[in-house]
Amino acid sequence: MSDLSLVAQLIVDKATSQAKRSENERVGKLHLLAGIRSWNEESFDARYPDTHQSVIAAIRRNRGTSLKCVGLEESLEERISKVKNPDDVWSLATELLQETEAERSKVDEESSYAATAEQAPEQPKRNESLPPIEEQDALPFGLTEELIDRISSTTGWDKGTTARRILAEAHAVASVVLGQTDETLAGRLSEASLMSGIDFHPAVSMTTAIKEVANSANPDSGRVATQLALALVEVAEWAAALDQNVTTEETDRIDTVRLALREQLGDKLNAESASISAFEEKFSHLIGMESVKTEIRKRVDFLVVNKRRAKRGLGAIPHRMHVAFVGNPGTGKTTVARLYGELLNDLGLLPTRNFVETDRSGLVAEYVGQTEKKTLDQINRADGGVLFIDECYALNDGYGTQKGFGEEATDCLVKQMEDRRERLVVILAGYKEQTLEYMKINPGLQSRVPMVVDFPDYSTTELMDIADRICVGRGLTIGTEARPVLELLLDTARSTKEFGNARTVENILETAERNVVTRTSHLGNLATERELRTITAEDIPKVPPRHQKRIGFGPGSYV
Repeated sequence: MSDLSLVAQLIVDKATSQAKRSENERVGKLHLLAGIRSWNEESFDARYPDTHQSVIAAIRRNRGTSLKCVGLEESLEERISKVKNPDDVWSLATELLQETEAERSKVDEESSYAATAEQAPEQPKRNESLPPIEEQDALPFGLTEELIDRISSTTGWDKGTTARRILAEAHAVASVVLGQTDETLAGRLSEASLMSGIDFHPAVSMTTAIKEVANSANPDSGRVATQLALALVEVAEWAAALDQNVTTEETDRIDTVRLALREQLGDKLNAESASISAFEEKFSHLIGMESVKTEIRKRVDFLVVNKRRAKRGLGAIPHRMHVAFVGNPGTGKTTVARLYGELLNDLGLLPTRNFVETDRSGLVAEYVGQTEKKTLDQINRADGGVLFIDECYALNDGYGTQKGFGEEATDCLVKQMEDRRERLVVILAGYKEQTLEYMKINPGLQSRVPMVVDFPDYSTTELMDIADRICVGRGLTIGTEARPVLELLLDTARSTKEFGNARTVENILETAERNVVTRTSHLGNLATERELRTITAEDIPKVPPRHQKRIGFGPGSYV
């Protein structure tokens, strides 16, 4: 659909990402709603409070097994093509919510009728001969019916044969790790994989199943075979933890399984990690920032691997997720901080999505003895998530041998960063030199912040892309003759001391929008919609408006 407006294309891209994540073949109404919310979270949540979680829950209930998302449902193509501005977006969102609610009500009504019409089938009984399975035994792992469907589609094997072969392979892997055959193992595997209805012959030695999947003719064979291999590694780890005691011998056997699986995969190995997939979904829409994305991706991968090592009972470095974001104003530090926190929550590294944004004024009190309490209040608000401290260097206020209030706040902060390192991320932000200097005032601060990410200024081309994003959000269009004028102004502004990157772009467009109103005011209600929404060359200010300090951007940031 190449004829979509920019705002429609942005929403379709975000909706497609959601559909891929839930392995649905087509982008449906629910994905489109999630895409609209991702496009402008703040406005969506204000217009439709308490709606987002129910949409996500419905998407999860309707999760598919498709390897690819091939596009929008046909019924939605014409509707999204009519979306030209933000007003159209919200009209479509309202319609979709009404339709999905009506469809859900109909399904509930039919389900209720069916339940009274006939007795619900009896649930299969659990194998009583098995010893009780502890809660940690039943933790889900990658060996699922969805994976069986994927393998069946890739290889052409029927689903029954596929399930029996894979469960037998899992039994062999678990037997290798345990170093013996346990008569209860088959039942435990069936229950943990939620495939208790499948009768399979337990095996004690691995076959070439991975190799057969990898060498099938399907173009996705490598990825599917690798997914199966990763699921079997999880089975190995699960088996080692059955007695709640992972021994050195068992970890050595797990490594033997890994090497055997890698040998079968050969050059078809395609082990894109969950953390990488989640990262791409979170950060792919950001303009520029390639070096920033690289640094954060490396850190997140380290944190995930470190957590995995700890889970296996291996030596793991005490992980600290705190970070410093340094760079000039308007380079996207707040936006990336928010996404970083959400990503850590998605990957199970943080318990909540709390995001508290503050600066010196939010941490330092007016009177002696009150700063520690005020700082702790902010930390408690952020507990479980992210505490983002903008212009953190303003806390560097000591003089001589006397400690300032900012240093008092820092001492409290440093202690809590260590005490809550498993559930709190502190992000220090500000100009590079001043922030690095501030980090020296407390001996423990630098050691608790293992990563410093440098945010470079945007190029002129990237600033123009940001301008287009802002205009889409406000229902504006930059006229053809206005584009070179705006580009020249931005290019000139980049060399000035007051340059604020994305914030300078926003200030210019706010001025231009006011100029549009002034220019068309004499027409009154006779001004056309196009005239009111189009920025012309004469609307672009001659010099950039002065940047005014403010703390960050909202969730629907344009960078």
